[in-house]
Amino acid sequence: MPARDLDDVLQECLIGAIVAAREGRYRPGPSTDPANTLRRWLVGIAVHQAAKYHEKAYRCREVAVADPLPLVTGEEPSPHGPVEARSVLEVLRLVHPRERAVLVLVGTGEAVTEVARVLGVPVGTAFTRLRRGRRRFAAVLARWRR
Repeated sequence: MPARDLDDVLQECLIGAIVAAREGRYRPGPSTDPANTLRRWLVGIAVHQAAKYHEKAYRCREVAVADPLPLVTGEEPSPHGPVEARSVLEVLRLVHPRERAVLVLVGTGEAVTEVARVLGVPVGTAFTRLRRGRRRFAAVLARWRR
């Protein structure tokens, strides 16, 4: 939750605790540690108030982020995206592990020279594995799409 709302939610927690105590809803057992029981009871109130805050923000279509503009892309994500991504990752497993390692590292933005250093292979070998990996992945992906 944004820092600007923390004081308000804390106040709701304290009010909730006072009201509950006055109504007799705080009843620690005689055999329990009073400090631990009180702490757990207050944490429960805090969790309840935080859930109410997020539910209210959802109903009001509020975004619980200070600056939501970077999160807005203008496109709605496809509901099929996660399923397709999982399937593509399964297809990636069909590529040889040495080539897959280079493909994944380059795919995350690493330079091929850095990938070669990390894997402990010559730079030429890393480029060869990348080229072969791309070819095999494209072939396997083409078969998968059919």
